[in-house]
Amino acid sequence: MTVEAPLLDLAERVPLTQPFTDMEAVRAYDLGMRRSALMAYKRPTERVLAAHRDGMTDFVDIGFNTGLLSLHISGRLPEVAVSGVEEHNNLVDVAEDNLTLCVWSNMAGDVEFEHSKLSRLPFADDSADIVYSFSSLHRWRRPVETLKEAARICKPGGTVLIEDVNRLAEEGHITFILQFVKEGGEQFMRSLKAAYSPEQAQELLREAGLDDWHVVEEDLGLVISNRPVTPVSM
Repeated sequence: MTVEAPLLDLAERVPLTQPFTDMEAVRAYDLGMRRSALMAYKRPTERVLAAHRDGMTDFVDIGFNTGLLSLHISGRLPEVAVSGVEEHNNLVDVAEDNLTLCVWSNMAGDVEFEHSKLSRLPFADDSADIVYSFSSLHRWRRPVETLKEAARICKPGGTVLIEDVNRLAEEGHITFILQFVKEGGEQFMRSLKAAYSPEQAQELLREAGLDDWHVVEEDLGLVISNRPVTPVSM
């Protein structure tokens, strides 16, 4: 029997080294996301909105990239304070630019972005109603410690939602996305190669002492949460 070789070499994880060091590349990445990734942000937004309950006041975004998801969520929930943390200065600068544009357009939301080590978050224990992260896990420098931090700052009864690409997703999902990211295809593939498999994500949770958390595969992505998650297909 002939076994067809995979089109993409994704068997081994290839960590990113010094991502986002070029400011022009960061601005190009941000522009590409604004042009083509609205649908990609739809599911994490809807998942956060579904976890929202009356009386919630504080959300935290771990590794906010250029801030687009938090700005989108804040526009939907202007009564909630959204605090984003990011390790890469260039991402922080571009996110601040995006926030400034929102302020100029009279966005009603309450958003703050700051530079911080993700493995040592600048928030008190049990201080966030919802802790979320999107398309960031693959570049966390110390993922086990950051997962512990997410658990530490989440209020009892709160929700943690961490979403990223699944390195071992079906090739059909990967090639479908590549049709839309166009000039961002090279950056997307670097991120995908740096991403974790479902088994590796489970191992990170075990190392963090979070064995009761959940890992769910969803088309191209993985969803890690302290609560059961129902996968949604495209």
